[in-house]
Amino acid sequence: MKKFLLSIGAMCVAVSAMANTAKIAPGLSSMTDIIYSAEGQRQKVSVTTSGLTMSSYGLEVFEDKVMASHVIYGDDNDVYIYNIFADLPTKTYFKGVKEGDKVIVDLPQAIFYDDSDGYVEAYYYTLVDIVEGVDDEGYPTTSYIPKEKASVTFSVDEFGTMVAQGLDEQCIFGACDSEYGDWIGLGASKIEISSFDETPVEVPANLEVLKNYWTSEGNEYGWQVNFAQDGDEVYFQGLVERMPKAWVKANVVKDGNTAIVSIPQDQYVGDYSSYHIFTKCVEMTTDDKGNIFFEDKPLPSDYEFQLIWDLDKNTMEAKDKNIVLLFNTSRSEVRMVNDLMDMKLVRQESYDGVPQNPYGLEFEDVMEDEGFYLFSFNLPAVSTEGKYLLLDDLKYVVYINDEEWTFDADEYYLEESMEEIPWSFSNYWFIKDYESARHRVAFFVEGIDTFGVQSVYNCDGVETRSEIITLDVEEIMGVEDVEAAKVASVKYYDLTGREVANPAAGIFIKRTVFTDGSASSFKTIVR
Repeated sequence: MKKFLLSIGAMCVAVSAMANTAKIAPGLSSMTDIIYSAEGQRQKVSVTTSGLTMSSYGLEVFEDKVMASHVIYGDDNDVYIYNIFADLPTKTYFKGVKEGDKVIVDLPQAIFYDDSDGYVEAYYYTLVDIVEGVDDEGYPTTSYIPKEKASVTFSVDEFGTMVAQGLDEQCIFGACDSEYGDWIGLGASKIEISSFDETPVEVPANLEVLKNYWTSEGNEYGWQVNFAQDGDEVYFQGLVERMPKAWVKANVVKDGNTAIVSIPQDQYVGDYSSYHIFTKCVEMTTDDKGNIFFEDKPLPSDYEFQLIWDLDKNTMEAKDKNIVLLFNTSRSEVRMVNDLMDMKLVRQESYDGVPQNPYGLEFEDVMEDEGFYLFSFNLPAVSTEGKYLLLDDLKYVVYINDEEWTFDADEYYLEESMEEIPWSFSNYWFIKDYESARHRVAFFVEGIDTFGVQSVYNCDGVETRSEIITLDVEEIMGVEDVEAAKVASVKYYDLTGREVANPAAGIFIKRTVFTDGSASSFKTIVR
């Protein structure tokens, strides 16, 4: 088998130990002069930026993107600003100096360095001039020229809000590549840094929290929700799957055997993936082909998302199926990280049971030219009696040619070799489609005749297993032997042709060279 980077999840840059092999960008004494930590008074902030970013369609304009960050006010009027771009969370600081009602930031400043894979990746901030012109044939051109030395001034008002001065469509605050000295396609024509003093919803300390009281329904699976109640106020923890620690508060009005549970909008529930997250409601429409559309604007801020609580059956369902509860990065725009369509909560007394059989096994040879094959299947997190299973206790086992398969740690980028794969596990090689029971597993295969999968459930120390469901690969392929192409190397390039060692979220050109000298190139989306 050979290692292969199948996909990367949400962009998260891991900073390695500093080294001294990077090329030094103009104006920098060293690319490793990076600020990883700072001491002083910490202020939580929101950073609002507008500018340019690279997408699959080329450069695009973005407006008023808000991210969660913080500023540290140190000694000697030093000001340290953390993570300014939501699409480039370097987890480092750039530094300015406060002078009266201004903060002066001298540029360039190194903000990221990594050589952990033997390839140097190094970024810095500076101002970038955007210069329009024409080529020799009279066609319009645009050049992006990083300044070798510059500074940007932030004005500071009485509330501590900092606004960058002098930025516009011709001069942006940009992230640049030290190895090539080029702008990387991310820059801000507007930066505003304002204090953020809100605290996320919390359950009162005197209330009893009922663990795993509700199960929120997904597609052939459910995730557990903790619950607390204090009279006509209730609290849900883990209502949104991507934020299992987040609490949401609601009001309850009882009417006989039912109650109306109302969740207000604009609750701040915490930070996720560099964003402040708020509850928000939006109207949904479905066309005659079943396509779902969300309105561009959320509902008015006084609108409340309502659930009908059947006190006898102990279920909660959305009152209006056309209204969707969002966990949103904005209070004014629809910019969600999760949505709850046709929301339903059910109460289970226990979570034991035998898992349903996997089904829908498919062999995907679309990546055969890249030297590996994909197998996909549905893995319901539901028992044979129709009860939801605890996701943390559900795993699956893969069988190759009727023998249990071990995923080697080195070959599959694991901390240790694994035979039983957790239901929610995902890394470069195991791809679980979010909010779905559909799973995919990738192999460099040599002689796979049959592929099998089995669910393994261990609840309260009692293990149960589904049947082993098998796919006859040999029959599907119509050949006696399935052998993958031999891959010599795999490289990624951005849309400008620069090689990228560790592609994060975006569109890249992937070039694979095989041992027979042949090669293939195509665009790929890294998520």
